[in-house]
Amino acid sequence: MAEPQALPTLSVLDDVHSFWSQKWAAPKLGWHLNDVNPLLEKYTDLWLGIDVENNSVFVPLCGKSVDLANLASHPKVSHVVGIDIVRDAAEQFASEHPELSMLEYANEITTCQGDETDQSCKATSDKECSLINGSLFRGKGITFLLGDLFDFMTMSSDERLNCINRDKPDASKDSSQFDAIYDRASMIAIEPTKRQDYTILLGSMLRPGGSILLITIEKRTIIKEEAKLSGPPFSIDEMQVRQFYEGLDWVESITLLEERNEINSDADAERWKERGVSEAYELVFLIRKKK
Repeated sequence: MAEPQALPTLSVLDDVHSFWSQKWAAPKLGWHLNDVNPLLEKYTDLWLGIDVENNSVFVPLCGKSVDLANLASHPKVSHVVGIDIVRDAAEQFASEHPELSMLEYANEITTCQGDETDQSCKATSDKECSLINGSLFRGKGITFLLGDLFDFMTMSSDERLNCINRDKPDASKDSSQFDAIYDRASMIAIEPTKRQDYTILLGSMLRPGGSILLITIEKRTIIKEEAKLSGPPFSIDEMQVRQFYEGLDWVESITLLEERNEINSDADAERWKERGVSEAYELVFLIRKKK
């Protein structure tokens, strides 16, 4: 099991933005779901708490996930913060969810041209964020940050708040920690060598008593040997999840909620076969932090 560690400091990799930008330039996003993830819908009450309201939720490496919009409008959620390094993710999300009335707030002071309700308008910002991209999109119940995930997680609490709260009128009520974290596409996307650092940092962003809903992919049966280690998405089984989380001093419990067959159609089978995989499962975990 992993030993408790001090928070790591990680530099931003030069090729991260380039890698994901190329992925977003592809005609089809292999990881994107057009509907809300059914596993999120199934376990939201268990994850957030039946009688708990006003949850703040963090979604790392969020992409343009429909889950963001679902959480932003959920009655138990007060605010959602997502982060992604690719501008296309934020712009497409804002365009596809006009009901959230999202506007971009640039890192430097800018001036809106024309109609301020226009989705392309950049609102004025007088607070600087030290994220490399530094811009954010804000809408009803949601903040979408543009920047490197590890850069954001290794910031001090004050620095994180400065990035989240730019131009937010009720900023004084916020915290740099969250009540809940939704990890559907983050842990399986980062380089395996960064997983331990990732789990340590993620725990630092979760409030005492908070919880993580983690969904991983396990490539259970492979056709090609290299498929087991290739990614993203990288294969993470139950033993690996427990290896990285159980030894951390903030973890109270890790519960495997469900294993769901990822291959449910001929199209799924063909898609995974191209990756050298004949059997793949989604694993759903609930990880609770000590109070």
